Amino acid sequence: PRPVAAPLPPPAAPIGAAAVPAARATGSAWNWWLLPVGVLVALAFLGLGFWLGWQLISERISQQRLVAHVADEGRIAEQVTRQRETNDALRREIDQARAALAGDVCRPGDFGLSPLTPPQITPMQPSSLPPTPQGQQAFQGTLIELLDQATVLVLGPLANGQGVGTGTGFVVAPGVIVTNAHVVASIDPARVYVVNRRLGRPVTVQVAAQTPDPQPGRPDFALLRLPADAPALNPLGLTRVASRLDPVIAAGFPQAIMQTDANFRALLDGNAQAIPELAVTDGLVSAVQNLPSGLTVMPHTAAISRGNSGGPLVDRCGRVVGVNTFGFFNAEQGERVSYAQKVEAVLAFLAANGVTVAELTGACQPAPVAAPATPGAPAAPAAPPALPGGAPSPATP
Repeated sequence: PRPVAAPLPPPAAPIGAAAVPAARATGSAWNWWLLPVGVLVALAFLGLGFWLGWQLISERISQQRLVAHVADEGRIAEQVTRQRETNDALRREIDQARAALAGDVCRPGDFGLSPLTPPQITPMQPSSLPPTPQGQQAFQGTLIELLDQATVLVLGPLANGQGVGTGTGFVVAPGVIVTNAHVVASIDPARVYVVNRRLGRPVTVQVAAQTPDPQPGRPDFALLRLPADAPALNPLGLTRVASRLDPVIAAGFPQAIMQTDANFRALLDGNAQAIPELAVTDGLVSAVQNLPSGLTVMPHTAAISRGNSGGPLVDRCGRVVGVNTFGFFNAEQGERVSYAQKVEAVLAFLAANGVTVAELTGACQPAPVAAPATPGAPAAPAAPPALPGGAPSPATP
């Protein structure tokens, strides 16, 4: 057989024909999807690797203890135990000390006899009052009530017409009032008034006598007499018994307190029905001193100011121990000391002017405050009466 002739090659295409573009089109179609698929597959494998690695690492970390031992736990526990034992021992010592000191405390045996009994509830006893004049009712009430009706505000227009002078006075005998001479020295003698709530209105008084040259450190007293038609005022008793650390009360009308009292301002403006309330302060006697002039004074800690002059300084029994007269103030060091003329000078002044008063003796023993009655309880026996001079009478069997 004849051999098959080989096919003839296709005619050559001219240069620039469409054969070359067809080959290029086939290659670009393959490349545009192969590259994204490869990237996605690589990312998937990469993410899977990260996930598997994270799971493995977290598993191992969770199985490990991350607490580092920086101290010996056993030693710390032992120290804590020892400290607790020490604290317990200290508590026991404190309790023992408190128990030992429990019986070493100063306690007054009878609170009724305490000198610090409030004056508004301290009843006055006859031994602390001067004898009651015939025809006059004996005073019955508390210490503060006695001071309210026996202490008066002294006031009047100044003789130079430049204002009003004020001070304090107290009743020592029926119709007789004692104050300081420097209180009335600058007031018009014909227009000196006294007032308190017991009087009810300003009453004109007569300046019966006064000491000359009323200077600090010298006797400074004035004697005022009430008119016969004035309401009766119970006098205060006078005593020489006063020493250091004795509790005292200063009564008066100090301007430091009166300046905020509406009644005081209204009284100065002419309202005769406006009467201020008595001001009282308490303190202790600091010393009993003799001045170069011969006057005996008592520095004390009861606060007084301008307007207290002539007011009484009384003990807790309501007895006058001095007359408040002047004070010392050191502005640089902030020191303030109140001075009262001791009652010896008052007694001498009264005797020189014909006024007789009863002098009270004996230590101050305030009357006990009655305890409130309990329903159904038997009444307490009455206290025995007190003898003159402050000494209690012996109890009868």
